[in-house]
Amino acid sequence: MHPGQSGFRLIVSGREALATRAVLADLAERTLDLQYYSAANDLTTDLLLLRIEAAAQRGVRVRILLDDIYPPTRQFGQRANALHPGIEVRLFNPFWTSDDWDPVRVGELLADAERLNRRMHNKLWIADNAVAIIGSRNLGDAYFDGLDDGNFSDVDLLSAGPIVGELSSAFDAYWISASAVPIERLGGALDAAAAEHSRLSLLARADACRSSPSCAALVPPTPQAEADWLQSKIGKLAWADADITFDLPEEEKTAVPSGIEHGWIEDRPGGARTQSELLIVSPYLVFEEHGLDHLADMRRRGIRVAVLTNSLDSTDSLAAHAGYARRRETLLASGVELFEMRPQAGIRRHGMTHRWLQPQAGSLHAKIVVQDRTRAIVGSLNQDPRSRIHNREIWLTVRSPDLAAELGALFDEATDTHHAYKLELVPSDEGRRVEWHTREGGEAVVHSVEPVASPWLKLWRDVLGALVPEHLL
Repeated sequence: MHPGQSGFRLIVSGREALATRAVLADLAERTLDLQYYSAANDLTTDLLLLRIEAAAQRGVRVRILLDDIYPPTRQFGQRANALHPGIEVRLFNPFWTSDDWDPVRVGELLADAERLNRRMHNKLWIADNAVAIIGSRNLGDAYFDGLDDGNFSDVDLLSAGPIVGELSSAFDAYWISASAVPIERLGGALDAAAAEHSRLSLLARADACRSSPSCAALVPPTPQAEADWLQSKIGKLAWADADITFDLPEEEKTAVPSGIEHGWIEDRPGGARTQSELLIVSPYLVFEEHGLDHLADMRRRGIRVAVLTNSLDSTDSLAAHAGYARRRETLLASGVELFEMRPQAGIRRHGMTHRWLQPQAGSLHAKIVVQDRTRAIVGSLNQDPRSRIHNREIWLTVRSPDLAAELGALFDEATDTHHAYKLELVPSDEGRRVEWHTREGGEAVVHSVEPVASPWLKLWRDVLGALVPEHLL
């Protein structure tokens, strides 16, 4: 019906993202492969662990590959590994001396910084090599709208067709790499009694959460109900040509020449040249000089360049925001449109709630590039030096006007001044300054100084910006 093409469907809602992962685990018959940068120790990860254990009990081969930068992620791996002998867990580029953020672990990071800054930032959930989820969500309540406030705004792609085989091959390349170390080699494995206690704790936690939104988001665990639910999603896939690109786990990286996007829509040999519009969504936005020059050149060619990133009040990385803030005036002076997500996320317009966000303050976490509303990149990469230089990343370039148009509509919604600040560069006594334009209570509002709930945030941003080397932002 769609020879050679793959199918894609956006997953914007965090609760739908949780339900889709659970259903894929429940329906898996042969294999379940998970690859994640971080995983929390909270309700949604416990709910997923129960589904993962049930898959292993059915004889499904489960492989979980986790980055080791955050101790809770290793703890998630330990719990998963202890649940069933059919669940294999490996840690990417692990710390050898400690599994917690104590002075020993910090000392190892300082002593072996070159190695330990090479992190695996990929996010994949693959069932039976047939259906996959790729995007920027990690595992944890904040990614699945499980918190009362502080949830992340994120986007996943549900994928089917030939592209899933390629995603599985990418997973295998990491799984067999020298950097993927079986968790048993790192110590701290749970003994039989502790493992059983962990399993009983998972069951008790799941049983106690029946009235929570996270539990309510999950499809009733009957095979037919879940199969029908998943089929309703797959029936709405957009079929298109797509390419997967990923950093090899062991090789040194070379930065993208322009620094505009890691996916090279425009720069790589054979890449499509932007004709009219480039939309960029990134929570962390630190362009190098090549990137700034490239954007300026695109603007001189008459191409609209619009960027959505976090405001100071919504960011979860003050150091990265410092790198962005140093370049705001340069970007605006070149004609780039800059939008910053407002922390007040539940504002209604025309009776509609912003699709990306819950009613409480949240932080942008999605990583998207849309070119001419005909091609799109979705994956794990940020627009910052860490993604370009240090992190291992994975992304899809999808040549689908339907998918690109939907992402473009999401961009338009998120950058509406009811939901975001639109930055403007205006003359001032000192030469020029930035203004933040938005709407509050239906009225146009202009901030002549950076809007921020706490003035201490500006101070901490400036301190971290001065202390943290730019290549680590």
